Amino acid sequence: MTGIDLIKLGFDPWLPPLVLLCLAIMGMLLVGLYARLGGKAPITRLSLLVVALIGLAGPSQIREERVALSDIVAILVDRSESMALSDRTAGTEAALAALKARLGQVQNLDVRVTYFDGNGAGTALASGLDQAFADIPPDRIAGAIIISDGRFIDGDDAARPFPVHQVLIGSPRERDRRIDLRSAPKQAPIGEITKVIVRVEDTDKSVPLTVRVGTDAPQTLNVPTGEDIVIEVPIAQRGLVPIAIETPGVAGEVSTANNGLALSITGVRDRLRVMLVTGQPYAGSRAWRNLLKSDPSVDLVQFTILRPPEKQDFTPTEELSLIPFPTRELFLDKIDSFDLVVFDRFSRLSVLPDTYLDSVAQWVEGGGAFLMLAGPSEGLDEGVQSTPLSRILPVQSRGEPIETAFRPALTERGRTHPVSASLAEQSDTWGKWLRVQPSTATGDVLLEGAGEPLLVLGQVGRGRVAAVMSDQAWLWRRGYDGGGPFDELFRRTAHWLMKEADLEADRLVLRSQPGRLLIERQSSEDPGPAQVTLSGQTFPVPLTAAGLGVWRGESQMANPGLVFVQSGDKSAFIVAGIGNPNEARLLTADPSALAGPQAKQGGGSVTWVGRAGTGPLPDIARLNKSQKAGTDALGLRRAGATSVTATSRDAILPPWAYAMLLVALALIGWWREGRLVISRPKAKA
Repeated sequence: MTGIDLIKLGFDPWLPPLVLLCLAIMGMLLVGLYARLGGKAPITRLSLLVVALIGLAGPSQIREERVALSDIVAILVDRSESMALSDRTAGTEAALAALKARLGQVQNLDVRVTYFDGNGAGTALASGLDQAFADIPPDRIAGAIIISDGRFIDGDDAARPFPVHQVLIGSPRERDRRIDLRSAPKQAPIGEITKVIVRVEDTDKSVPLTVRVGTDAPQTLNVPTGEDIVIEVPIAQRGLVPIAIETPGVAGEVSTANNGLALSITGVRDRLRVMLVTGQPYAGSRAWRNLLKSDPSVDLVQFTILRPPEKQDFTPTEELSLIPFPTRELFLDKIDSFDLVVFDRFSRLSVLPDTYLDSVAQWVEGGGAFLMLAGPSEGLDEGVQSTPLSRILPVQSRGEPIETAFRPALTERGRTHPVSASLAEQSDTWGKWLRVQPSTATGDVLLEGAGEPLLVLGQVGRGRVAAVMSDQAWLWRRGYDGGGPFDELFRRTAHWLMKEADLEADRLVLRSQPGRLLIERQSSEDPGPAQVTLSGQTFPVPLTAAGLGVWRGESQMANPGLVFVQSGDKSAFIVAGIGNPNEARLLTADPSALAGPQAKQGGGSVTWVGRAGTGPLPDIARLNKSQKAGTDALGLRRAGATSVTATSRDAILPPWAYAMLLVALALIGWWREGRLVISRPKAKA
């Protein structure tokens, strides 16, 4: 409706407001002084001042023509992952169509539809409301209607002073059996039993629970619901220990996506024991010793072989401070207590017979770690290469050392291997080395120089080996020719040898996205198809090369759930088909997150329309601004907003009227003061 809806008072002053204020103050002072001195017409003079000021202020009458604006209601549709996992998508569309049709019949009401989803912590409604009303003036908001499952992480923040109603896609009697992870360590000591605590929530009093640890046979327990369950997991080896915990689905439950969980615990040693055996002393011995001692997680045992036992030493016994080398104890009796054995410039001596060295080789093949720092003796067939340890080495020496200056460089494999990939950007600034032992590599070459392998990694049996084919690496630590990443590179090499999980080059990585399982296999050889097991069914997933040593594949997951993936000797568990695990935790519909906080503000109703979204909708009621929405109808406020279409301004009095008033008041004032005499003609006798 259009008309003159509002008349307001306005001003169009002849002088700046500050000047008018100064005149008013001066005038009031003069009138006050006049009255104090006994003037006869103070009221008249005050009236004269007021009329003059009003005239100078230019009062006017402003007329506004307004048109009524429609109210706006926003429908917010939940597109979070929990809605899809609980199969509410179709019901959401049905409820949206019915709601739009119902609201379309209400006069003077515009409908806006927006969509919102979740963040890493879950479904966030507050940001969705802010976005829906970002460009709407507050005086046009009639209310909001949320179509969702009611699972919000920010119900308190989402409450608004206007009506907010919930249309829930579901019913109040939904059932969902789920497993919650209560606590689990990230790491656990090798050889100990760690505890994983879970809880199963369901209406049944007890349920079967299946636990799988790696490739071990699954164990099934019957556990009570609603209580913390302690699962004992033995940590038998270093590295990742994959664990899966699952309970079977039950008829009528909303979803089985949260019936299982997958986690990994890294097996670690409290202290890493390293044995460093040094042969002929040289300038680099201290560099390697200091490197290993600087690691707070390493306990270092070092022995330097200064002379063979057949060489006579005529120093008096009471003056000797050296102890006999405990060869049998170290290389036979206690070899299993070490995590890494390092031979630095080793020369074959009778102090270490082949029996002892063969024991080290067997220990490595059974899961140990060995690092060879090559010296000149390797070129003379008097080093590690000439012992039983040669069968585990990732290189074969050939010829005498090459004496030349060269700059070590990363190979293509070195640029992708976890041990050295992070060093690639600085490789152009590395300093030179001066000697290299020629060799033929059978393992992964990460570093090369002068056309020869420098750093070679390999695996033998269940153990790991590495070889540094130069005794010049210490030049980097001394800063020669600019130095290089001695500490970082060789510390990472040592930890790779001891199977640190973050440095694994041969590993299986699983990722989950909504409706998809992503598989990444890092391997130096083609691993072939990965075998995926879901709900007892196993099927292959082809892996294609995606770079040097990287193979990838993916599988569509129509029904999210716990899967087991096997690729070569690597295996892992994951709950696949889910992008955000927080969205899968609670899958039943529940209005409580918003209903309580909203009731304290603008009010709102809760309507259950079933998972098909076809349930009846309540009536729509229009409310005054001061009314709260009830719980039995979709109450929407009449905002009553208007828009100005035209304005006109008219002076309350014309200037000549103010002039006449001023003249009249001036004459009255003079008359009151006796200055104005009006004479009358005298009457005739």
